[in-house]
Amino acid sequence: MDFDEEKRSGAASPARHPTDPTADTVGTTSVSDKPDIVSVDWDEGDPQNPLNWSATRKWMTIVACALITITTIANATSQSIMATWGPEWFHTDRITFVLGLCLFNISVAVAPMFLAPLSEHLGRNAIYQVSGWIVALLFLPQSLSRNIHGYLAARWFQGMASSVGNSMVGGTIADIFGFHERGHLMNFFTLTVFIGQALGGLTMGWTGQIVGIQWCFGAQGIASAVSAIFSLLFLRETRGNTILRRRANRLTKETGVLHMTKIDLTSKHQSTSQQLAKSVGLPLKMLLTEPIVIALTLWIGFAWAIIFLGGTSTILVFQQYGFSPGEAGSIQSCIGIGGIIGYLTSFHQEHLFHKAAARSPSGRAPPEARLYWAAIGGLIFPAATLVFGWTGRPSIHWAVPAFFLCLSYWGIFSMYLGTFNYVADAYEEYSSSAQAAHSLVRNGFSGVFPLFARQMYIKMGYPQASSLIAGLGFALAIAPFMLIKYGARLRAKSPITSGLVGHI
Repeated sequence: MDFDEEKRSGAASPARHPTDPTADTVGTTSVSDKPDIVSVDWDEGDPQNPLNWSATRKWMTIVACALITITTIANATSQSIMATWGPEWFHTDRITFVLGLCLFNISVAVAPMFLAPLSEHLGRNAIYQVSGWIVALLFLPQSLSRNIHGYLAARWFQGMASSVGNSMVGGTIADIFGFHERGHLMNFFTLTVFIGQALGGLTMGWTGQIVGIQWCFGAQGIASAVSAIFSLLFLRETRGNTILRRRANRLTKETGVLHMTKIDLTSKHQSTSQQLAKSVGLPLKMLLTEPIVIALTLWIGFAWAIIFLGGTSTILVFQQYGFSPGEAGSIQSCIGIGGIIGYLTSFHQEHLFHKAAARSPSGRAPPEARLYWAAIGGLIFPAATLVFGWTGRPSIHWAVPAFFLCLSYWGIFSMYLGTFNYVADAYEEYSSSAQAAHSLVRNGFSGVFPLFARQMYIKMGYPQASSLIAGLGFALAIAPFMLIKYGARLRAKSPITSGLVGHI
């Protein structure tokens, strides 16, 4: 997710041309031997500055973003339960149908790298509006056609459009809320991701069982259309530099004197191809050269993929209890319950972080203080997964494995949130590239793991398959503990983080 774009979105006060009747201050600057270029920036208290919007307008924006996130992530996780009926509907085998989830998640992983330069030119709102309707309309061929190739193509392009819920919502929150307001809102946004994952299996399991898979697509299409309509009515541009650039263009036409935003004046001009090269190249470079990014990416990427693998494993385990598809899909609500527990414990993590800041001579906590609950969650996740695997049998009440599923997802929530916050603090203005690297691997793994989930659980046995997952989880759980101990040294040696102003 692109959570650090606010550093480039504009602040301070404007300097406009004297002939502008709305000008509050006046100023010019010479750029590239071209005098009389007027710098346009924010006034203090400017009502068009998203940071100064009313609380109502800000929260309508948050609701719109939450709807986008929930509908798009539910679209992904619903595919596991829909595999109960999908092969028959499309006249294909199970693996080919599940390939639709693979294509969806991989396109979600790749698309943000190409959307980032586009948002620099168009702003966020245009991408939100267009992508929302693309997602909704692409449910039509899925619900009306029984052609598997058309279905797979629709899933690929739908994943690309859905990626904005993954990549831009965090940046939108940063656009409209100040630094000190942002922490708990980011935690809430993470919770909406887990709620969306829970709703996918919960709602589509019953929908498919009662009215058929055609209405699984239809219901999600309606939900996506409602989200798109809500965005059309209430979502406005939040990217500061985009708003200022439009103001500068208007003033240029009105006065005949060139106006430019302060960001555009002071930053080195890059073509779209240059921005694209940076958007793709830097995350890949980090994946190959930054030990911090490599360790955390493998750790959270594996855990995130287990959520999607779990969509299949939970169906298999709870079918032993005679659960119908609707009842088995309801077990996915454990993701939401685990997310809620994780959200509540995130307040204690914030408390620990502020205590670390109070102890620091600089008054700034080291990024490693973000990892305390993530490290604990990294142990809860594999331990709970292990117990889930060995208690999921008819001789033990179904509530027992369901309880440990909740604990497993609680651990993953803490891991995800801690990883995001750590990367944001450690890499500062480069954090969007580090987050893009995480997203690439996380969603890539999530696309591949469901392809072998069913075969693994059937051939190995349910307890043994869960034991394998737990063993890998325990092995990777060393990552946050090593970073808590050695993270400062690694950051000091990194060519990226060592030169940052906020480096500790």
